Amino acid sequence: MIWLLILAAVTATVPNRIRPDTPVLISPNNNSTISTTAPTFIFNPSGGETLISHYQLWPDGVKNTDHIPQSFATITTQALSALAEGTHTWMVKAIGTNATERDSAIWTFTIDTTAPLILIETVAGQEFQNAVSFSTSDRYPVISGQSESNAALSITFDNEAVTVLVGSDRLFRVKPKTALALGRHTVSVSSSDPAGNNTLLPSFYLDIIAGAGLITIPLPSPFPDLSFTVPVIVPLTLAPVTAFELIPPLLCPINWWLVILIILLIIYIIISKRRR
Repeated sequence: MIWLLILAAVTATVPNRIRPDTPVLISPNNNSTISTTAPTFIFNPSGGETLISHYQLWPDGVKNTDHIPQSFATITTQALSALAEGTHTWMVKAIGTNATERDSAIWTFTIDTTAPLILIETVAGQEFQNAVSFSTSDRYPVISGQSESNAALSITFDNEAVTVLVGSDRLFRVKPKTALALGRHTVSVSSSDPAGNNTLLPSFYLDIIAGAGLITIPLPSPFPDLSFTVPVIVPLTLAPVTAFELIPPLLCPINWWLVILIILLIIYIIISKRRR
């Protein structure tokens, strides 16, 4: 009996279960604020050895846009419907041809489509009340009020703008950088929030007037002649004086004899009176 041994080659295929690489988010940026309810979502595709079937967009943890095609360039997509104002999250899921998947990071963004509020309370210490003009003698008048937190509030005095960042208390106090000249000035107030929304109020007038303590003295015309003559002082030249001439006359030798004679005369008079 002859046994015939037949060897057969068998090829075994191991299925690829490697997950796709992580998609990289680009925009909206993490913790950003935008002013549209229909944002464009941008991300970089997955790489690696696992082929990608498609991508999915997941805003707020819910699958929204499916079957986003694979690309080797940056991918852009949008949600199927507008998003509401407020804070949202988003992520992208990469689906491999081998039925595996990989999630991107989860980013947060805020939609703000509301223009910032501007409430002017006082102008140079006077209540605003939507007046169109104000008068003050203060050359650095303060304008105070409220606006949206983190908004850039700008007040323009004629052509000079002063911009401040509104704090968490929503209050602002702004005055011009330089003293305002006497006369009428145009004031404009605007505010811009982090999302790019802007508010511009109608301009009003600010009249700078002379204060009560300011006195204006008119000068005569033509201006009087204020010239005058200044006396000229001529220096004197003194002759040199010797040290002997500076000694008082009583200290001179000739005067000592006179003193002695006077003393002797006094003594003689006293003795004569005693003898009598």
